[in-house]
Amino acid sequence: MRNFRTVTLIGALLIFGTLPVVAAGQFPQLLPDPDAFVLTIRENPGSKLPLGPSCGGDAAVTLACRSFIVTLKNVGGRTVHLSRPNCREPNVGFSKKQANSSTGWWPISQPSYSTLCDPLTFQDLRLRPGDETQYETRLVSPNRLPVTAPTDAGEYTIRATWSLYGCTEESEGTDCLAPPRIPTSNSAAPDVDLQSPIQVVSNQIEVSSPSLPDLGPLRIGFEVSLATETEAAAERKRAGGSCASPSDTSAACTVFHYAIHNLSSRPIRNGRWTCSDFSIIPEHRAKGGAWAPLSSRLMECSRNFVVETPIMPGQKAEGDFSIASLAPLYDAAPLDAPGTHELRFRFQSEACWAAPDGSFCLQRPKSQTPVLSRVITLKPNH
Repeated sequence: MRNFRTVTLIGALLIFGTLPVVAAGQFPQLLPDPDAFVLTIRENPGSKLPLGPSCGGDAAVTLACRSFIVTLKNVGGRTVHLSRPNCREPNVGFSKKQANSSTGWWPISQPSYSTLCDPLTFQDLRLRPGDETQYETRLVSPNRLPVTAPTDAGEYTIRATWSLYGCTEESEGTDCLAPPRIPTSNSAAPDVDLQSPIQVVSNQIEVSSPSLPDLGPLRIGFEVSLATETEAAAERKRAGGSCASPSDTSAACTVFHYAIHNLSSRPIRNGRWTCSDFSIIPEHRAKGGAWAPLSSRLMECSRNFVVETPIMPGQKAEGDFSIASLAPLYDAAPLDAPGTHELRFRFQSEACWAAPDGSFCLQRPKSQTPVLSRVITLKPNH
């Protein structure tokens, strides 16, 4: 039996964890057009699917952890074969209606393909005209990525999209997966054909997510110290730019080590913006002076998004930074003036209460109190 493989686009996998949609006409379409199928979605309140590690406790009642059934029906006049790896779930994505997005929809759940199939075997599902197949899943599960897990209380309009790969029987009863369709002499796997998938979109349904009880304030500790030589060398190499040279001993290029401690009894996720992050603010004072933040200006960038790090109870997230590598561009020149300078860092958390395994946010606290690091004394080298 021949099977079908798609060309992998790394960016799509990293962002959405789903098989990509190749450009129309790039490879042949071996299935009928999407209107030969009908896809329906419905919620399944009585689901017997296990909740999984993400959906225990308060998370269980959120929309992210509820179960849905999607049904795919062949309403065309041809028999089709659908193919996918046996170790993976169907390529079904869920999205919510969102007016300010470019398409009017925003992804909330996608299948994860981070695990390699070993051995790699394929499923052949034959659907004659009138046949149907079902797939049931929670929006968050061990095999699905919580892209933007819907946990906020409110009403949602959602739909599903099923990406289909396979072929169409030329005559009833023939195995269209068996004969070669395209010369594959240039392929690393010469027995595998390439094709453009079809996208079948479901009906829309209205669902709601309930309010969670107030989980209270976060308890976070924040520590900053001078980095070790090994840590400093790795950070300079990572950051590059003007601070790449170990001979640069300016205050801007001094490397610090930080630790964010979760002092709460629940998991949290700490978020930092890639381009406009004010979670770590350097403050300084000269001897006998008052504390003041270093002046800053925003960076110019085309993409500004939040990177979240899970921190389990009693655990910490660690890293290294220099003043020059912080997202806002801080002016560290006052720290290079002659004399002794005191420096501390104000940490303004962008954290949230997280699911039991830390995989997605459950609730953001009403307010978050800034935390100050201990004071570090700097003396410029002149």
